[in-house]
Formats: sequence, structure tokens, C-alpha cells
Amino acid sequence: MRWIVGDIHGMSGPLRALIDAVNANDPAPSWIFVGDYVNRGPDSRGVVETLLRLPNARFCRGNHDDIFDVMINGESYVEQITHNNRAGAYKWFSEHGLMDTLASYGADPALMRSLLTRPTLAGLNEIVAKVPDSHRKFFRALPPVVEDPDIFVIHARWEPQTPDEDPAPTTYLDVDQDLRKTATWGRFTLAEVDAPKTWRRTGYFGHTPVDTYGARGGYDHKGGGSLVPVVGNKIVLLDTAAALSPVGRLTAYSPDTQNFLQADRAGQIYAST
Repeated sequence: MRWIVGDIHGMSGPLRALIDAVNANDPAPSWIFVGDYVNRGPDSRGVVETLLRLPNARFCRGNHDDIFDVMINGESYVEQITHNNRAGAYKWFSEHGLMDTLASYGADPALMRSLLTRPTLAGLNEIVAKVPDSHRKFFRALPPVVEDPDIFVIHARWEPQTPDEDPAPTTYLDVDQDLRKTATWGRFTLAEVDAPKTWRRTGYFGHTPVDTYGARGGYDHKGGGSLVPVVGNKIVLLDTAAALSPVGRLTAYSPDTQNFLQADRAGQIYAST
């Protein structure tokens, strides 16, 4: 079966617990990840190492991954956001967990703090120096979308009025820079979640934590207020706040069965009912 995993954000413990739980329930899983592998959580390096070892896995690019790509490779997918400015990206995303990511790769905390006020090329090179080549290649190669005949997976947003076929999102994104920004950085409104879509296929997304949608936002009160996916009209939202909320969980959702498994911060597993 296919399993689509929401935003991980450096939470390597829940990721490993979730992989083990899926493997225990499915002898031949295939994986699709919605992006945002780094920042916020404590072990982004461990997350990437785990993902690189995982068989039958496909990966989307998230906005946090795009920023990290600028930091380690000097290039991004959404250039009108970053302008490939490493110093600007560093100062901006230091408020969103980038320093935790760099620390997981062995960057010096004192140097990172000093670069916030006086960034230098030499200093920026030093704080990313321990990122392995395999990790650099992983982020540089991340695509914006994964497509199957019955589903498509994009990190942030696909316009409800934009078709998902003829042409497909991959074709649109190859030529439209504004859609690249939307796919990587955009957000759905609450009204759009349940509104009709022009899509034939179901779209799966991360990026916006499900509790943003209030009472519609997927709270499982039986689980102590923990966060669960939001399912709307031809759309499933999978950022269940693994790194943002103490009651957040990391979610793996199967489009083949419409069931999901989750891992909380302690590695406890929960299954949909």
C-alpha cells in the first residue's frame, strides 16, 4: 500500500516509530512524503539519514527544504522568495528552527549567533560544512509534486480552480514560476477545503497545521485533543503539527484504505478507527 507522510520537521523519533508501525501493518509499503523534513525539531540530520535509507520512497519539496537548499547549495526552487540569498535566508529562518537544523549537523552555536548580526560568506560556509554530500544532493533534487494516476501530492497548495490533468501539475510547474511559489508556500482557506474542486484526483498536502482550521481542524478528543488529518472535498491535509504542538503527531495516511497511523513525540502509535 501507499502511505503519505506529513511534515516531519526534524522529529526523527516519531518518524522511526511511524515507519516501524507501518512496516508492522503492511509487508510491502511504498512511501510518499509531503516535504518539510528540517527545522523546528531537534534532529533534522537524523530525519534525512532515515529517509535516505528508506526503500520505495518518493519525496516532495517543502518551503523549509527550499530554504535549506539555499543554505547548503546556494540554489532554491522558488527564487522569487529567496533570491538565492543565503544570508537573508539564514536570518529569516533562524526564527523558524533553522539553527536547530544546523546544530544537528554539528554547527557551532556561538558562530551561528554571531552570524545573525554580521553574516559573512566564510561563516555561512562553516556552519554548513558538515552537511554530507548525500544530504546536499537529496535537497537539490527534491521535486515539487509526486503524481500517481489517482492522486497527486504537493507540499502546500494547488489552486482549486486549476485542473490536475491536461496538463498535470508537473507540466504547469515546469513553466509557471508563480505556481511554484503557490505549490511550495501557499495555504488553503477553510472554505476551500470543503469547496468543489476542478481536480479529478484527490490532492494530498502538508504545510498548514490542521489546527489552523479550528473546529474543522481534525481534533481527536478521544486522544486527549491530539491532531488528526483533515479530509475535505478531494483533499487531505496531513500536517498534524508533529514539531509545533505538544499534542501533535506525525501522520502516515494510506490513500488505498483511507486509514492512517500516527506517532506522537514519545513514539506512541495511534490508529484511525
